Amino acid sequence: MKLKEHIREWWDDAHHDYDSIPEHGVHSRAEKELWGDALTRSLGTAQRLKVLDMGTGTGFLALLLAEMGHDVTGADWSKSKLKEANEKIKSSDIPVKFVIEDAEDLSFEGGIFDAVVSRHLIWTLSDPATAFSEWARVVKPGGRVLTDIPGKHSHHSNHHFGEEIGRQLPFYNGSDPDAVVRMFLDAGLTNVSVQRFNELVLVSGERL
Repeated sequence: MKLKEHIREWWDDAHHDYDSIPEHGVHSRAEKELWGDALTRSLGTAQRLKVLDMGTGTGFLALLLAEMGHDVTGADWSKSKLKEANEKIKSSDIPVKFVIEDAEDLSFEGGIFDAVVSRHLIWTLSDPATAFSEWARVVKPGGRVLTDIPGKHSHHSNHHFGEEIGRQLPFYNGSDPDAVVRMFLDAGLTNVSVQRFNELVLVSGERL
């Protein structure tokens, strides 16, 4: 089985209770406030933005961004996780569109989003450099790309996919921020910066 097919199959297992896994779901008001603060400081508050939440999973970041007043599309390649995300919005008045997408090969036209954000995604990518280039492609000039970074050695050898798969993923066991910064720059992003919010480390960059 090809690498990406194996990873997609793992995430699409409907028996996984994603939100119950530590650091995947949101288990405290403090964590939600931390992300809200980080997003506000990174994206600003001046206007309603059109935002792509890439690797949305069950929709935490997409729903938070929508609550903040943004026009949000949540994208993931796991049908089972998007089903859970859609269940969450049924009981609310928060408008979020959820779609199936491959983070490394987006179907969107170029330059249509004000921002692309991701949470807990880059460690799962087989080709993060290509993903970052795709994210940069779909943001407007002046738009921003934002992702969190897992800490070095944050995953044990059999985390989720297993050691054999993990060895083939560049950020499987975390990353130094500098490595992500270099990839952002190679993707054509400018004004790339690293921001730290307690345990949360974010890299953001702007498209020319």
